[in-house]
Amino acid sequence: MKTNIIILLTVFLGFTVKAQDANKILSKVDNTILSVKDKTADIEMDMTNTNTGKGSLKKAVLMQKGADKKIFRYTFPKSDKGIATLTLPGEVYLYLPMFKKPKKITNMAQSNTFNKSDFSLADAGLMPYAKHFNAKIQSSDQTSYVLYLTPKKEIEQYSHLVMTVNKKYYYPEKIEYFDKSGKKQKEADYKYKKIGKYWVADAVTMKDFQKQHKTTIKMTNIKINQGLKDSDFTVEKLAPPKKK
Repeated sequence: MKTNIIILLTVFLGFTVKAQDANKILSKVDNTILSVKDKTADIEMDMTNTNTGKGSLKKAVLMQKGADKKIFRYTFPKSDKGIATLTLPGEVYLYLPMFKKPKKITNMAQSNTFNKSDFSLADAGLMPYAKHFNAKIQSSDQTSYVLYLTPKKEIEQYSHLVMTVNKKYYYPEKIEYFDKSGKKQKEADYKYKKIGKYWVADAVTMKDFQKQHKTTIKMTNIKINQGLKDSDFTVEKLAPPKKK
């Protein structure tokens, strides 16, 4: 009897240690991806139908502070030039040049697509994963961990995520998204560039297997930690400055 209890305790403690280790890994991922205080970049967004191969290219400039303040302003094509979005905690604003006035987008679900891409608003934003998910180690090899992430509270779109984490630098190399039925819906593949002592994602491709569509975002002219202020991210800053 005592032997059985010892075996059960050993197994239980083993699972507990593994879970703690997985959550520690996830916290290290957060430390890596959230270490940059602010960022500006030029953006190219290539959206492609994987069935037909037809696609479209959009260009924009990005300005971001922390995980939840972002201005995204289109510069190409001509029909989109000047369109801008402002993302703040729990709020999204849209500026259309033809109306010359920013508008708050109401009832904006986190599952809605970001700028007609394959990213949802939740996917496109930075988030502290350890705050929102419980982690288990699904597998590991010499170069990476594979973490199985279950949400701490129900989220609109996904049942769970599977994240492949670089063992040396603790950044996510791939994130797989599974819908409510447990079927794989999307997959994001990341590439990184080292700027100073920081690893910054300068390219990501999101594939939506259900829509048979993909979006590749590439960043160039990346500048980090310039001391951007909260006042740079206001509704008033969405409209272009008036010409004198």
